[in-house]
Amino acid sequence: MARRFRHNRNKRTTVLTVIWSLFIAAIAAAILIFVHGGYLHAWLLSILVGITALYILSIPRRITVDESNLEIQCVVELTRIDIRDIRSIRKVSPNEYHYLFPVLGSFGFFGFYGYYLNFKGWDMVKVYAGEWAHLVEIIDIYEQTYIVSCREADELIESVMQVKLLHTGKKSEKILSV
Repeated sequence: MARRFRHNRNKRTTVLTVIWSLFIAAIAAAILIFVHGGYLHAWLLSILVGITALYILSIPRRITVDESNLEIQCVVELTRIDIRDIRSIRKVSPNEYHYLFPVLGSFGFFGFYGYYLNFKGWDMVKVYAGEWAHLVEIIDIYEQTYIVSCREADELIESVMQVKLLHTGKKSEKILSV
């Protein structure tokens, strides 16, 4: 039986999305007004539309936990993590990941997602957060760190622990260790 958890956005994310949308519209208008002639404005607008489309296609939608996988589903992208490969899963505070910098991803345009550089540990973190609260950190056996936001964070952790307990037979306290 698969359990689904939805990504939610808060008011701050909605405001940031509106600001980014107005900023993108202003850039497009400036290109149309100030860049005259030829192919240059068509290229600039095509690049702007392409980047915006990539952002929209990567918006996180839901997290699904079934009997063998944890899936993070975006509009087009699907990240599948085998439950047996999860080394640790825990709830974290937003202050713990205060030193993240977006390298390839969105910072506020329909949420926070993509690859972020963690200045604290100098590693790359894959973020799927609709809001910068209710964060859950998932680390797999390959040392890849995922951060997801889910209002039912405790239920998500418990679902993963139950499935992992069925696969490994270990006590649930050992699953939380880092």
